[in-house]
Amino acid sequence: MQLKRLIPLVCLALLLCAVPALGADDIVIKADSISQEQSTDTVIASGNVVLVWEGMNLTADRATYDRTTRILTATGNIVATKGDDVLRGESISLDVASGRGELELATVNVKQVNATFTGKKIVRLDETTLVATDSELTTCEMPHPSWKFGAGELKVNLLGYAIGKNVVFYVKDIPVLYLPWVAFPVVRERTSGLLFPRFGYSKSRGAQLDIPLYWVISPSQDAVFDLDIQTKRGIGTGVDYRYLRKQGSEGNFAGYLIYDMLDEHWRGQVIQNHREIFSPDLNLRMNVNQTSDRNFLHDFGEKSGDYNRQSSDTVVNALKTWQHYALTAHLRYTEDYYAPDNSNTLQTLPAIGLAAVRQRLFDLPLYFDLDASAENLYRETDTTGQRLHAFPRLTLLGGIPGYLNASLFFGAHLRAYSTDNIPSGSTIHRTDGSLLPDLGLSLSTSVSRVYDLDWDHLKKVRHELTPEISYRYVTDQDQSRLPFYDYGDRLVPQNILYYGLTSQLGGKFQRGDINDYREISRIRLMQGYSIDGSRRDLLTLVDAGRPWTDVILETDTWLHPQARLTFDSRFNVYDKQISYAAPGLEFDDRQGTTVGAGYRMSRNVVEYLEGHVATKLFKPWTLGYTARYSFDRSQFLEAVYSVEYRHQCWTVSLAYHDRPGNQSVTFNFNLAGLTNSFR
Repeated sequence: MQLKRLIPLVCLALLLCAVPALGADDIVIKADSISQEQSTDTVIASGNVVLVWEGMNLTADRATYDRTTRILTATGNIVATKGDDVLRGESISLDVASGRGELELATVNVKQVNATFTGKKIVRLDETTLVATDSELTTCEMPHPSWKFGAGELKVNLLGYAIGKNVVFYVKDIPVLYLPWVAFPVVRERTSGLLFPRFGYSKSRGAQLDIPLYWVISPSQDAVFDLDIQTKRGIGTGVDYRYLRKQGSEGNFAGYLIYDMLDEHWRGQVIQNHREIFSPDLNLRMNVNQTSDRNFLHDFGEKSGDYNRQSSDTVVNALKTWQHYALTAHLRYTEDYYAPDNSNTLQTLPAIGLAAVRQRLFDLPLYFDLDASAENLYRETDTTGQRLHAFPRLTLLGGIPGYLNASLFFGAHLRAYSTDNIPSGSTIHRTDGSLLPDLGLSLSTSVSRVYDLDWDHLKKVRHELTPEISYRYVTDQDQSRLPFYDYGDRLVPQNILYYGLTSQLGGKFQRGDINDYREISRIRLMQGYSIDGSRRDLLTLVDAGRPWTDVILETDTWLHPQARLTFDSRFNVYDKQISYAAPGLEFDDRQGTTVGAGYRMSRNVVEYLEGHVATKLFKPWTLGYTARYSFDRSQFLEAVYSVEYRHQCWTVSLAYHDRPGNQSVTFNFNLAGLTNSFR
């Protein structure tokens, strides 16, 4: 088992681990009485003895140092300190030349992990090896710890592993686990070894036991192998391999395979993420996510949180940048889990894109930018082919400095298609294209005022109003002759005017001599009017003869430094009803209590409520609850109940997960400072 945080304990077991071979003049000795025996060349110190060397102080009742044999001994009430760590013992003997030392009845307190290590006898063989007999280890408060490890013999190689014999785990003073032999890493670097197992119970998978093994392959590579035992589904194996390469390149590969006893066939998943940095302006990224079947994530994705994933994508993307341009090439393969099958899912194999960031033309207030792409689009059924889209644009910036900001842009959507697999009777042409002008204008200004309040903490408030108006025109063109791959093939005709008002409130808060400037609220209200009497947008789709858009309200308000309220809504002025609403509330008292709630409603599409609460008010207990409820399905999508008991040196937690068709229980246990949690 990998007890990583035991490292400082073992390294300080003698506080001699940091003591190199010393010369006589390297040790400073102070005492009430110091004498020297000329015949044996021995220095004798007694009464409030203090020895100082290499940043360590050691006090004792008596100490001797033999200059000939270079052996230092100290006895009686030994207290050695180095930094915040303290060692106590009855006697110590150290061969200054070789580094060999012995300590009797030792107790080491390491503040970093609040741990105590004791040993009847600890022998330091050399700079990297020590042996402890009848030793105990705990991170609980002494002298009556809630738990402890005891070992008859513990041999420690500070550059590798500690090997314990006759190891016993105690709860209070009751032995509950015996291990005749155990090895664990003690070096500060990552070290291979078994991790603590994880276990739990799931309605769909039965009792679960996951045994992970960590392998350090090299300083730039490591891997975790898993043996996943599920009583209802079988025995699965998993791997998670990570690596680093030159210039910041990195990646990981993960895989999982199980013979599902319920479905009686092999099932699995492969995930790979890679980023190759060839130079600061050239890189390649790859994300692979493939499953053996379309229901794999539903059955086994709970561990990764992907059990309700709608789709998975495999993407390879290359990017080359210059000062004003960027060239991309990518391919994307999508698995749509919500579709009956994947035959009609659109795949991009591949696509090339060119973007020109906004750049000034000559010394004029005129700017140019461009977005262009060429794609090969494929699916098993329906139309396939190639698509070219370019959108060059010129923008003129102007206005009255300090009073009015103005911008005017003009561009054109250039599209060209080559189409295959055209259904009979379709109006789609084998080769076709279109040119669609697109222009817009925006005007805005702002006025602000500062109010002196001189309240207890709020001293000043700054209120800023920003009115804005914009116009967008895209000609109405018949696009039915063009193939339909996505909404980019049906550009929305627009002849619409938007107007809005944004209100921002900020405050100056003062606590003592500290001033804090932060936003209090932001409110944005806007609406649009279609001049030609019809319009289309993402939420309302088509509204013929209804020129006014929904009234859009967006707010973000800090009710308190620890409480935030957000609200996003749309109101249909014709139906006199809210067509979309998304209020949310977040609270965090910075002391362990958090509350969050959110509601999402898009009329006739989706409606659900989600919330979570966690509190540490009932110390040492931490209680938590998370839920999502769907009003359109009239059921909970997920509910998680959790409780944790935290002791000074250990914690235990229990969580119950309730999801449609599956309930599971996870259990976590931690020994403070020593173990990883397991479930």
